[in-house]
Amino acid sequence: MAEEYKGHPSLEKYVSLLAQRETGIVALEVLVCVVLLLAALLGNSLVLWMVCKNKNLRTIPNHFIISLALSDIAMATICQPPCLTVLIVGKRTYGNFVCQMQGYVVATLACVSLLTLTLVAVNRYFLIVRPKNYQDIFTTGRTRLMILAIWVLSLLEPLPYLLSGHNYVYHAGKFFCFQVVEVDFFTLLGYIFIVIPMFVLTLCYYKVFKTLREHKKRLQSMRRRDDQPSTVKITVEDIKVTKTLFITVCGFVICWTPISIVDFIGFAQGSWNLPREAYVMYTFLGQLSTVINPVIYGVMNKTFREEYKKLFKWHGNAEITQDSENTPQTQDSKCSVI
Repeated sequence: MAEEYKGHPSLEKYVSLLAQRETGIVALEVLVCVVLLLAALLGNSLVLWMVCKNKNLRTIPNHFIISLALSDIAMATICQPPCLTVLIVGKRTYGNFVCQMQGYVVATLACVSLLTLTLVAVNRYFLIVRPKNYQDIFTTGRTRLMILAIWVLSLLEPLPYLLSGHNYVYHAGKFFCFQVVEVDFFTLLGYIFIVIPMFVLTLCYYKVFKTLREHKKRLQSMRRRDDQPSTVKITVEDIKVTKTLFITVCGFVICWTPISIVDFIGFAQGSWNLPREAYVMYTFLGQLSTVINPVIYGVMNKTFREEYKKLFKWHGNAEITQDSENTPQTQDSKCSVI
């Protein structure tokens, strides 16, 4: 047991609380974990399958969706199964190698998701605020290189923590392996990858929605004067896509803000002292963040809803088509999942 406590003495009580759960609590926690795992796999796999099946869905915005879906699938397949075994058995079921891999992968994939959403915000900024530069910056090839760079950078993000001599430690309250609670440069370095992207993301969307408000006022003024603009730089479809993307960001923030608060409380106290339920909710919120994106696309986007309907009609004339009839849209947003 000493191996499990070496991160911090405050972790010992959560080992006991985990082992002493009532049968009903065990069944409920296992059920929630299984549902979130399967929903993440199913929803994000459907997103990937639809984009691959329908060539009209292979747009620049959907490159970001593919990146998010791959990240969520990796989180569900690599990180969640060890958590599930802990909840079933009531104790740690894996060795140090799996523990270190789990901690590394969680940090990496969380970084991938946040940086991808930040790149999406930058994409919307150039499309809405600086459209003259958009086509030059966000070509298909350059977009793929940007996404590749995000994955490489995310793979490097946990390395300073590990190379400084730190290890990930099993946290029985969270039922997965997490970084040590000691406050030093290397344990806090990862949060720089949160603060800077969140600042960029917030600034971009502030500029985007400010521009959209001004655009709306100009259109209203033209209608009052019965003027007809010769060209419309911002299309209705672009606005819909931008709003959907923003809802995606909101979903991510809603899930990860409580997670960050719990971590900051731990670092401020220098120990883990919150009720076990807080840490259980912590982990389930992280798992929930891998589920919500496909739901958001289905609720917010008509094309995506139609593809869902076609997919679940198991007769021959309901297959997902290679081409679909759509109203004229910009090349960037035509048939976008988002």
